[in-house]
Amino acid sequence: MPAALVVDPQLHAKEIARFLGKVIRRPDSVEPGSGAMMCAIWTGAIGDDGYGRFSITRDGVEKTVKPHRYAAALALGQPVFTGQVIEHVVCDNPICVHAHPDPEVGHIWPSTQSDNLRCMQAKGRAQRWWVRGWSGLARAERAERSRQLAAAVRSGWDDAAVREVLLRIDPAQTSLF
Repeated sequence: MPAALVVDPQLHAKEIARFLGKVIRRPDSVEPGSGAMMCAIWTGAIGDDGYGRFSITRDGVEKTVKPHRYAAALALGQPVFTGQVIEHVVCDNPICVHAHPDPEVGHIWPSTQSDNLRCMQAKGRAQRWWVRGWSGLARAERAERSRQLAAAVRSGWDDAAVREVLLRIDPAQTSLF
């Protein structure tokens, strides 16, 4: 297995199309300049940790990657190395795959574990991580929120359904829009 996730637009065109087919964006977020605060929601497989799963094949070997890592490698045009942190800088939404070369626009960005922990502390989640998990939600709650959020947009973006999921699972969650 390679030590880095590389997504080549020409070599992996079919894989990229399959990936993008599992991503839902709010309709008005696709207009240039309008999507800075909009999550792009992964609607494919979601693991018990609340993060998505996406299967790829490299050198004839199938492997599973987290979609936010795949999105970062695709959007930034650079490898994502094993062990490298791809931080949800804006939204703390584990199924957000809104990557963009401009860090003022994208929600996910390459980081380090220490920077990720500093960000967590700055957002006020550090005091309770040992009780509730890194995102402030227990693992099962985070997985349930991710699955409900994906289901809410699977047929197309619905502001009311997204809001309902976020408020039902975590009333303190920052709005995705």
